[in-house]
Amino acid sequence: MSSEKHVAILAFPFGSHPWPLANLLLRLATVALDVHFSFLNTAKSNGVIFPLPSRAELPSNVRVYDVSDGLQDGHREATKHPREHVELFLKAAPESFGAAVDAAEQDVKKKVSCFLTDALVIFASEMAEKMQVPWVALWVPAPPCLAAHVYIDVISELRRESSGDGTSTDDGNDDDKSLDVIPGLSMMRTSDLPKQLIDDQDTSRSACMLREVGHVLPCGTTAVVMNSYAEVTPTPLIVDLKSKFKMLLQVGCLTVSFPPPPLPSSYASDTTGCLTWLDVRDPRSVAYICFGTVAMPSPSEISALGEALESTKTPFLWSIKEHVMAYLPKGLQERTRAYGKFFPWAPQGQVLTHPACGVYVTHCGYNSVFESVAGGVPMVCKPFWADNMMNGRMIEEVWGIGVKVEGGTITKSGMEKALEVVLRGEDGKEVRKKVGELRERLVEAAGPDGSAEADFKVLVELISTS
Repeated sequence: MSSEKHVAILAFPFGSHPWPLANLLLRLATVALDVHFSFLNTAKSNGVIFPLPSRAELPSNVRVYDVSDGLQDGHREATKHPREHVELFLKAAPESFGAAVDAAEQDVKKKVSCFLTDALVIFASEMAEKMQVPWVALWVPAPPCLAAHVYIDVISELRRESSGDGTSTDDGNDDDKSLDVIPGLSMMRTSDLPKQLIDDQDTSRSACMLREVGHVLPCGTTAVVMNSYAEVTPTPLIVDLKSKFKMLLQVGCLTVSFPPPPLPSSYASDTTGCLTWLDVRDPRSVAYICFGTVAMPSPSEISALGEALESTKTPFLWSIKEHVMAYLPKGLQERTRAYGKFFPWAPQGQVLTHPACGVYVTHCGYNSVFESVAGGVPMVCKPFWADNMMNGRMIEEVWGIGVKVEGGTITKSGMEKALEVVLRGEDGKEVRKKVGELRERLVEAAGPDGSAEADFKVLVELISTS
């Protein structure tokens, strides 16, 4: 086989995880022309990210391969819960990815010279060690969440101490305990930590994998790449993380452009009608509401949010699934027709850059946070899981570019207050100013002379010469 470089890219096919990795692949492939890239992912996820008709337009040094999702044909319809899909995928993954790597090597006649994977694909450590090649891991969530994984043993000890009986607790007694013993996390509380990470009673594959990530990455990786910017991360946190890894690179948010592309001059591609609807609204007046592709507030929270929008007469564009609309107050759609609009899907990046968008009511997914900053739009935060809580804490207390819902649960009065603060209050002007300032810093960081581009060049050098 040829000695030319061949990078195998292994995706974690759930939630928003595959998108940053796929975008990083495309960035690398357009500059590292002498490197061949094999993108390995489940057929379902590949079908969304690289639909078959579009694969002919991929760079010539990129090929896409399907791996098993772990589901038996008869099991597909019976398996409904997303977490069960994750469990079955993880069980099959080492063997299915191994077979796909073998197939890719035979196909392109090049041995794999480097693994580039989602950081959650931790069995790549063993694959890389066996083949004696570098392993580069992409950390998709927020940097503070990476620190929580690295310091999982310290956190477990903290929780044992606060429980008073030598065991971890999930009853809320330690919810207000500060994480100030971890460099750069003094603003975080134990209640902000991902529940699946800290629940040591959970023995599922996914939970065990999450608790192992912080042990495997420091010793197994040649480099950890973060889907983030140095400019948004507390310096003590970055300094400490850099001491934990052989190489730490922050290449910017891989799903959002800074500055964002201008809105199209023609809305021919606006099949939803969102942008046309926004065109007739006042500047910075509309609340855009979207909780991502997986998270969903409780029925009572959906109802309370609808009541708050109606009582405040706030213009709104709500990206909401059809079956969830059953939880809205009866008749709300008709009563708010003059100033509110419900869509099953919205072009989020374009909505957030539209001049009419005044606030984003969000689940605080890290990629969504960057989309809001790119549009200069402050946020009302309703975190759910994973790194959502830590992101919400950063948004409100560190960056000052939004507010969390009162008490962590959407209520009519709490949402009325949040909308008033961000859209119409004096504090809202300061929040908007801060998000604009952060946006400008990230435009500079993403530019040709910025920190993100500098780290990206280091990554290109690493995969091209390994």
